[in-house]
Amino acid sequence: MSLKTILTFLLFFLTVSCKVTENNITGTYRLKEVPKTKLLLHKDNTFSFTKNFAQPGPAFFPDSTEMNFQTAGHWQLTKNGLLLLNSFPAATGSHATIADSVQYNTSITSFSFWDSYGDPVPIRFIKFLPAKIKFHRGNSISFFIEDFNPKDTMEFHFYGYAPVKWPGTTPQDHQQNNTHRITLYEPLRPGYLSNITLTAGRKKLVSADKSFALVKSK
Repeated sequence: MSLKTILTFLLFFLTVSCKVTENNITGTYRLKEVPKTKLLLHKDNTFSFTKNFAQPGPAFFPDSTEMNFQTAGHWQLTKNGLLLLNSFPAATGSHATIADSVQYNTSITSFSFWDSYGDPVPIRFIKFLPAKIKFHRGNSISFFIEDFNPKDTMEFHFYGYAPVKWPGTTPQDHQQNNTHRITLYEPLRPGYLSNITLTAGRKKLVSADKSFALVKSK
């Protein structure tokens, strides 16, 4: 076999093996600096996208200060190698944005906040309604219910998640100390992505303006 034939064969092999197709593009892609922000391309041509920033940082879209969210939809690989994303116009079923695991009648009242990955969600500040604000560090706070004015209401604020207000609807919270472990989930945003295009490579997806890339997980 001549050298020219070997080089031609190798070039053909590399071209075929590096070509992005609907079969090899599926998988999980993550924003390198923020791995919780991820795009899952499923084999049935549907996708799910989660934006989850623990703090202000690089943006999948121009406004990096917007709330975390989830969206799902349909993906298509165009003939010119672009990945086209369109969210479903409406959500199906129910989707909780908060889950409160309560241990009743404890020695102290405490709150801790976590994301769906089991990582702590820092409290940015606590608002004592209507207007008093206290900045806070960490993802938890403790106090004795006896020291809390029954007429007071606290509102916990976070980066990326909607505020959580307390007391809630649990009557025991007004009478005894309880421990709250609260998990925060990204809300759904139907119809959020409309004709969003990414340049498809074998191992990454690059934005149209090349400002960011989603890297495929191994």
